[in-house]
Amino acid sequence: METALYSSQNIGTGDEAGKTPFRRFLAIGFMYGAQGIPAGLAFNAFASILRHGGTPLKEIGLTGLIFLPWALKCFWSSLADNAGKRWGYGNLAVWTHVSAVVVCLLLGFASPDRYFLLALSGILLLNTIFATQDIFTNACVVSHMKGRDAGLANALQVISFLLGMVVGGTGSLFIYERFGWSGAMWGMACELSILWLALLPLRACIEPANISQKPSRFMDLFQQRGFLWAFLMAIAFKFASSSIAMLLQPWLIDRSFSLEFAGTLQMSNIICGALGGALIGFPSVRFLGCRRAVGVLIWPSTLLLGALVLLQAANIATPALLYIGLGVENFIDGGFYVSVWATLMNWSSEERPGMDYSFLQCGESLANVLAGISIAPLASVVGYNRSFLITWIAGAFTLLLVVSVTRKLAGLCGSKPSSMQTSNKLRHS
Repeated sequence: METALYSSQNIGTGDEAGKTPFRRFLAIGFMYGAQGIPAGLAFNAFASILRHGGTPLKEIGLTGLIFLPWALKCFWSSLADNAGKRWGYGNLAVWTHVSAVVVCLLLGFASPDRYFLLALSGILLLNTIFATQDIFTNACVVSHMKGRDAGLANALQVISFLLGMVVGGTGSLFIYERFGWSGAMWGMACELSILWLALLPLRACIEPANISQKPSRFMDLFQQRGFLWAFLMAIAFKFASSSIAMLLQPWLIDRSFSLEFAGTLQMSNIICGALGGALIGFPSVRFLGCRRAVGVLIWPSTLLLGALVLLQAANIATPALLYIGLGVENFIDGGFYVSVWATLMNWSSEERPGMDYSFLQCGESLANVLAGISIAPLASVVGYNRSFLITWIAGAFTLLLVVSVTRKLAGLCGSKPSSMQTSNKLRHS
């Protein structure tokens, strides 16, 4: 009875928020941006910091465990989704954000060169908190921006998340080089506090348009047509590019590039990915449809995975060519990323707004975990050059797999009006 009462109250909240889509875009952007900050630290900075301190490659491989929360959030996505239905997605998103600020403040006292396992555990906890907040954000996006808006939703996600990664990755490296580990962590706490203040007046905009009274259950997801194909696509499409991105950090340090260059190159790659999502991914989904966009963008994306292999083979891996080659690769990959997730968003059910999409995201995160724990040890055995080549070949096989899966999903994730468009039509009628 309490759940039903809350659901009816939030239907009104969703309709009211629907009158101000710009405020909702801001709320979604702030949350995805906040989630990108700890991911940027884990994905683009922590390995460089460890290698700079002399940590062996085999131990750096443990940093792949940091992505476990993003890979395992599927196990508590139904609990979080049902909690959002009862207590409010926006309220819970704000409280998780506050807890992350506290963790960052405490992490400032646990330098990884002295307390490696403690620092690793703290970053793991930080990513767990934001992986949970991501479930609440996904509920808002799936409810309001399916169908024709899916490309815009995923472009907004890519841009915000990657900009957050710039702050958490490149920004952390810059601060670390000047003020050490404590400065980097306390700076991150300040960044998250600013975003928390911005989110407070927008938390009502996070609520889904219509909250289903039916509990979110895994069995309903597993029984939905095409589930295995959708989950396989989520796992496969990002593995090769994630492996290259993770191995790039220690490779730059071992090639005697400075931490400052490593940071600026990561920032350049991330910005190029965000621009690709906005300038290629969103228009492709809008005008071609999500599945056609996947079919068009996957070919150049896979071909460009070999940019680093070719630069090394020709012995021309200069800073300028690294900026250009990897920038173009990430630009195309950003557009491809948006097209894939627009497809998977349209497949997800609005009855389980936080669970379905979050469960599929775990597939990508699982690929990140596997890439993180395998690529650095592989490089320690066969060397960097062969590792990059093996990853490129693996990406070519992934291309064939994703193309096949996209055909299997045809008809199961067709475009339909978003909840925001539907609610507007109901009001006018």
